[in-house]
Amino acid sequence: MKAFWVGDNRNSPNWGRAASIALCELLETRFEITGTITGELFVLSSSDAGFVRTITPNRYYPFFRSAWERRGRRPYAWYIKLEQLFGAHDFISGDPEQSLKSLLANRRRHPVLQRIYKQAEAADIIVIDGDGDIVFSNPPRRQTLFILAMIELGLHLRKPVCLVNCMVSDCPTSGRNDQTLNAARRLFSKCHLVSLRDPESLRYVRAEMRDANAAYVPDSLFAWCSEALAGPSRDLGDLPGFSGSAGQAHKLDLTRPYICIGGGALAASHPDLARTSYGKLVDAMQRLECNVYVTENDTPDMYLRSVAKERGITVVPADAPIRTCASLLAHARLFLSGRYHPSIMASLGGTPCIFLGSHAHKMGSLAGLLQYDERKEFCAIPDDAEIEHIVSFARNYLQQGESLRARIREVSASLCAQVAGLPQLIANSTIH
Repeated sequence: MKAFWVGDNRNSPNWGRAASIALCELLETRFEITGTITGELFVLSSSDAGFVRTITPNRYYPFFRSAWERRGRRPYAWYIKLEQLFGAHDFISGDPEQSLKSLLANRRRHPVLQRIYKQAEAADIIVIDGDGDIVFSNPPRRQTLFILAMIELGLHLRKPVCLVNCMVSDCPTSGRNDQTLNAARRLFSKCHLVSLRDPESLRYVRAEMRDANAAYVPDSLFAWCSEALAGPSRDLGDLPGFSGSAGQAHKLDLTRPYICIGGGALAASHPDLARTSYGKLVDAMQRLECNVYVTENDTPDMYLRSVAKERGITVVPADAPIRTCASLLAHARLFLSGRYHPSIMASLGGTPCIFLGSHAHKMGSLAGLLQYDERKEFCAIPDDAEIEHIVSFARNYLQQGESLRARIREVSASLCAQVAGLPQLIANSTIH
């Protein structure tokens, strides 16, 4: 069966690309992947298929995109206003039906849109990786609207559509967007499968979208538990890092126990505050007599480089070899992060995690999924008092040693077994 995969992030410069690699490996056990859409197309600033009906010829679209990114400054602001005056607009809108009409009307002029259409048309099934992108925020996320538009396209072409790896949530900061939720409610009810990666998302969908064929399957990244992540280290000392003090590349010193600290999306939206807070967090973790390494799990976490530079510690960059990054976290004594997939990587080897806040329920739900006794989610940018609370948690986890690690590995292995059934679940959903 030929599958068109929407949301292929295998080449993204962040550690979440591991989940896409794992999903690809799962899908290929049952399907032939004949077309893909990368996650770059979900975001207007990185997309080669965004604005349509521009005055600028399509072959110069990178220039338009560059001007759009600088639209807050003259003369770019004038140019963008002129383009919009003559009808230029994002083909993705708040109404998925309108997004489909725009794609169909403009696909022959825009090669990327034509490629999307042709790949979907040639496939037997459309598989969409929802990841953490389905959040009903105000204003709506383009990522969410893009996913809804791709469901609309699949239904237009009369193809089975399956959503997988999904987190679905209201936005805790801006509140619920009822228009986007209503559109999702209509479209989810027509999908052959809506696979949710955590029980909280499953409860949400069953409450708000009762006609959806919803199921719970853990995140695809748990499938990597079948690799030797819990076994002997795989050349971790060769993992590229660079010194914060001198900016020089060198090997990590893993002869002593070590703790890893990563960033988070919510923290990255306030980099100055995060830089100060994470600096204090590093200082506090160094009191636990372990080496401390900073992991730049996504490009917005670059503020961590300043933290590392000020303290002369090593930072592992976002584009480091991903399987070795997974092994690094799996062998740490402790991992602190507001990032979902790096926390799963750590859990595969039994590494206890201290969960920091995010834009939605993902970190709290992961603590529940991994069956932590106390499912605590700390503030994304902890203050002094909360840092001391984190230190207390860290000491407790370190004192539990191998008994806690074994329990986390056991839960991860159980989740791995559940993930293995995803390809067959997708296939079964297409049988009427």
